[in-house]
Amino acid sequence: MGSPGVSLPSPPRQQNAFDPEAGMTLIVFIGLLAIISVGLAVVSPSMVRVWDRTSEDREIRDLQLIATGVISYLRQNHAFPPSLLILSPDYVPLPPAQMTRNARGFPRYYSVHPSIAGFQNSTGLTGGELVNARFLLISDLSQDAAPGITTPTAFEAWWNTDETLVPNLHMHRSNIGYLFYSLAITPEGNGASFFIGTAPTTDSGGGLLPTHNAFHLVGTMIGFDEAPTYTLPEVQFALMTNTAYWFDPLCSSTKKWNPLDPNCGSVGTVRDEFTTVAYNGNNGTQSWVNDWQETGEADGPTTGKMQVVLDAQCAVGNCFKFGGGGGGPTTAVSREVDLSGAASATLSFSYRRGVGGNGGSITVQASNNGGTSWTTLQTYNMNSTDVSQVPQTFDLTAYIAPNAQVRFVRTGNVKRLYYADNVEIAWN
Repeated sequence: MGSPGVSLPSPPRQQNAFDPEAGMTLIVFIGLLAIISVGLAVVSPSMVRVWDRTSEDREIRDLQLIATGVISYLRQNHAFPPSLLILSPDYVPLPPAQMTRNARGFPRYYSVHPSIAGFQNSTGLTGGELVNARFLLISDLSQDAAPGITTPTAFEAWWNTDETLVPNLHMHRSNIGYLFYSLAITPEGNGASFFIGTAPTTDSGGGLLPTHNAFHLVGTMIGFDEAPTYTLPEVQFALMTNTAYWFDPLCSSTKKWNPLDPNCGSVGTVRDEFTTVAYNGNNGTQSWVNDWQETGEADGPTTGKMQVVLDAQCAVGNCFKFGGGGGGPTTAVSREVDLSGAASATLSFSYRRGVGGNGGSITVQASNNGGTSWTTLQTYNMNSTDVSQVPQTFDLTAYIAPNAQVRFVRTGNVKRLYYADNVEIAWN
C-alpha cells in the first residue's frame, strides 16, 4: 500500500511593488509627499500673510488703547505717566506683559517730547513749550526699534518718520496741546495770594504778587485769596477755558480778584471794547476826546490794513485787527484822552498774533503833546503767534497831559494778523 498523501503549506505570496492588490507602496508614498509639499508651498505664504495682518491689526489696536490710557492718566493725575507699566490695568485693559512688548515679543517705546519731559502742572508750560505737548508710541514687529530718543531733534526725526516705508514698524503720535488752557494773573497793587493745582500757595506777604502767564491742564484747580497768606479763597474754580484775573486792592471786599480788570482805584477811565464795528466806542467812566484816527490810510473801520472785526482771535466779540496783505506804507491808529489833574495813569489792553507770514512789527506808542512827538512803549515782532489774548499794562504817568494820546503803528511787511482788544486808560 502506498503512504497516505501529505499536504504541505504553500509558501507566502511575495508582494510586488507593482501588484495592485498590495498596500501603500514606496511609489505611492512618495507621490503623497509630493502632493503635500505642493499644497504647503501654496498655502504657507497665504497663512503667513494672514498671521502678519493679524499681528499688525492687533498692534494698531494696542497702541491706540495705550495712547488713550496715557491721555486718561494725564487728565486724572495732571502728570505724564512715568512708564507704560503704570497704566495697567486701571487705564489700559491689557496685562503688564502686553504693555511693554508687542505680540512678537519686541519692546514698545513711549516717549514724551524731551523739552517737556520734566513738566510740572503747577508751573505750567510757556507758549513756546505748548507746541511740544506731544508723545510717541513706537513698536516694531520684526526687531527692537530702539529709538533712543533723548533730544528734541531725535524726537522730531521719529515724529516725522513715515512708517509705511519701514516694514513692520508701527507708531502712534499724540498732540495733546488741546488739554492745556492759559492762566494769566496780574497784580494791580500789593497783597493777595493764590494757588494752582497741588503746588504750594503763592503768598504776597503784603507785597506785590508775581505775574503769572502759563498753560495748565484742563481741570486744574485755581484759587484766589484776598489775604496776603492763602487760607480761604474768594474765588475758586477748575480751569476749563483760557482765563485771566487781575488783583486790585482798591476794589471792595470779595471783588478784589476780578477777570475784568476794573481798576477800582481809578478816578476815571476811558475804554473801548469795540462792541460795534466803529471807531467811536466809549465803555469807560469818561469819554475819549475823539474817535480813533487813521494815519496812512483813510478808509474807516471796515476796510484796509486797520479794521474793527468780529473774530475768534479777539478777547470777546469785536476788536482791532492790524496787518495782513504784506507791505505798503506805515499806518497807524491813534486816540486822545484828557488826563488833566491825574496823578498817575495806566494803559491796558490785550493782544494776540494770529496767522500769516513773518515780517514787520506792531508798535504801541504814547504822546503827551497831542501827537507831535511819540515814545515807544512796546514793539511786537510779528514772527510768531499767540494761542490766546495776552494782557498788557503800561505806565502812562509820564504822558499825563490835557491832550495825551496812544497809538498802534503798523510798520514793514506785516503779513501776520495782530488783534488788540479792550483798550483802556485809567487814572487817579
